[in-house]
Amino acid sequence: MGGIEQPELTWWNVGEASTAVLIAAIVSLCLGTKLELSLIISGIRCVVQLSLMGFILDDVLKTQHMSVVMAMSVVFVLLGSYETVFNRTKKTFKGMFPVMFGILLISNLFITYIGTAFVLKADPFWDPPTFVPVIGMLLGNSMSSVAMATERCLDQFSTHAPMLETRLSFGASRYEASLPLAVEAIRLALLPVITQLSVMGMINIPGMMTGQIMAGTPMMEAVIYQQCIMFMIAASSAFGVVMSVAVSIMSVGGFVLLQTKNTPLGLYEYTHRQGSKYETR
Repeated sequence: MGGIEQPELTWWNVGEASTAVLIAAIVSLCLGTKLELSLIISGIRCVVQLSLMGFILDDVLKTQHMSVVMAMSVVFVLLGSYETVFNRTKKTFKGMFPVMFGILLISNLFITYIGTAFVLKADPFWDPPTFVPVIGMLLGNSMSSVAMATERCLDQFSTHAPMLETRLSFGASRYEASLPLAVEAIRLALLPVITQLSVMGMINIPGMMTGQIMAGTPMMEAVIYQQCIMFMIAASSAFGVVMSVAVSIMSVGGFVLLQTKNTPLGLYEYTHRQGSKYETR
């Protein structure tokens, strides 16, 4: 099966496509949504970041050294952690950046290893053309779910602080007191992933499958690859969401300042049980 012959695109074509973003920014300005600057900045970031990635990955995908592939993966996770903590969550807790880095690193590296080694049969498992794109796709999806879960969790903890204190004062453990809020945060964060799985192929034709078809990959092979990738995305997102909610419970269960970018929201004291004695921290 031959690939569909594509015309060669230039930066001029990118400029033409960017007019759609400019139109959206103008509409935003007219409606007073105050999103026009964010749209323009995000568009510029998209062009710059993809261009840099193209130059860097061109060499990385040709390497024969596992250390280079792992280093690139860690850089991806570092950037994803920064985006999650500083741009996607309004509330934070002390030490949130290293925590998010650890969560995203563990969940994505583990699922990527399982997927490339045993599902996609890459040999070796860190084969750059397979490992790097896969961890990039997993990270891009899981960081959104982790950010949503963490944001919802912290928001619920601050909003329902009196209720949590009451439950703790009646003898509930930290996890028993916060379990209903944690379950709600997990459900909310995983809903987009579940929705994405349910509409895949019927309403939505995913980008990876489209690219493979245009490159000449047999249809059913592209379908099978996409199914494997989607299940890996769901697994890494679920893994990361559960870990982020668990860490949020541990962090906010003590004496934590929840804050927006620069403005404190409040300092909440939670009671906890030590033996038969209750203390307020």
